[in-house]
Amino acid sequence: MDAIDALVAAWLPGTEGQGVSDVLFGDHAFTGKLARTWFRSPEQLPMNVGDPHYDPLFPFGFGLETRPYN
Repeated sequence: MDAIDALVAAWLPGTEGQGVSDVLFGDHAFTGKLARTWFRSPEQLPMNVGDPHYDPLFPFGFGLETRPYN
C-alpha cells in the first residue's frame, strides 16, 4: 500500500461500471466509504472494535470525498 497513491475497490460494478469509469476519469466527484474493516493480515481475525489488538489497515467507514477534475 505504501507504493500507491490511491486504491478504488469497485468490486463487481456490473451495470454501474460506467459510473466507476466516470469518477476514475474525473467526470464526477468520487466518494466512497468502506462497508467493512480491512485487516492487515488474517492473523488478526477475529477483530472487533475495542479489542486490545484492534489495529486494522483501514477501519469500517474509512474513505474520502473528492471534487471533479477541471
